[in-house]
Amino acid sequence: MSKIRIYIESKDISELIEIKNKNLIHKIRNVLRLGKEDSLYVFDGRGKEYLYGIEAIAKKSILIKRESLSESSLVGNRRIILGFPLVKEDKIDFILQKATELGVDGFIPFVCERTLKIKVTDKKIERWKRIITEALRQSERLWMPSVSRVLDFKDIISSNYKVKLAASIRGENLNTVLSDQEEEILILVGPEGGFSNSEYNQFKENNFKFFKLSSHILRVETASIFSVGLINYFCDKK
Repeated sequence: MSKIRIYIESKDISELIEIKNKNLIHKIRNVLRLGKEDSLYVFDGRGKEYLYGIEAIAKKSILIKRESLSESSLVGNRRIILGFPLVKEDKIDFILQKATELGVDGFIPFVCERTLKIKVTDKKIERWKRIITEALRQSERLWMPSVSRVLDFKDIISSNYKVKLAASIRGENLNTVLSDQEEEILILVGPEGGFSNSEYNQFKENNFKFFKLSSHILRVETASIFSVGLINYFCDKK
């Protein structure tokens, strides 16, 4: 049976926590059906998880008390950042959820020549963060991935990550473009229809390497998840 975990920001972690969030109260009381003296785990998204006991349950609040530090983790040596093009909302939801489960450390949505013209509001980014938080809770990860504002293509490709990779049917096998010792990796996957010839030229000018996922054309969400899984597997097999 998996742990019962809830997310609370690190700034709000203390010995006693009064939970007032309506959705969280509903989940604890009505979905999980926890009561006084039951236990749950609180993670802060910054590498720490604590065991708490429920002290009191009221209509509009739940009081929990810290019992112990359950788990603590430093930031890993390897960081994987996934850059994905703006696509339909359900596909973005899938990318955020599954890539979080696979261990991505950050997301950068971007626009290029063939992306959809979608307005990304602060409200939408907050929704994305809730999806990531839930995936983090379910997968029992301790560190919260970051979510960048939407970048233009020229801005994301000129970023100064140590290793910059682009998934492409024109690319090479991963073991020819990547060392398993790399500590910081930016992966970009293209939009439906792929990157344009002009964008491929800009990749080369900005020191990107192309790696091949498949001999077949993959959907954006498939390429995103497969890229992360493949790179994690490659870097972990020592």
